[in-house]
Amino acid sequence: MNPVAMQNAEPLKGHHILVVEDEALIGMELAYEIESAGAFVTHVLTLEAALKSLDKTWSAAVLDINLRGKDVFPVADRLQQMGVPFLFCSGHGSHQETSSRYPGSRLLAKPVDEAVLLAALAEIVSR
Repeated sequence: MNPVAMQNAEPLKGHHILVVEDEALIGMELAYEIESAGAFVTHVLTLEAALKSLDKTWSAAVLDINLRGKDVFPVADRLQQMGVPFLFCSGHGSHQETSSRYPGSRLLAKPVDEAVLLAALAEIVSR
């Protein structure tokens, strides 16, 4: 973990983070970076698995917007109803739709820098 990322590691220790990412390698990388900061991570690959995972208690979530042609918005809607903070992570698309639908939400562009990811997660779990 780089020194900047280490600064953001402490606030994530012990938190439970859901990563919804349909590209397995990207999801594993995101999970590894977040776990390196001391968080517990569950990575799911599909919209269906993400929806099923919402019966657990989450500190925050990282959501890929497009999951094999399906929008992640049903998951974001449920998380918002549950009061669970989340951020979007996408390799394409603009933040216009997500920011109008989820005011105050954040979009990180892929590939995501580890320090940026951890800082963004630290910010939303501390709210």
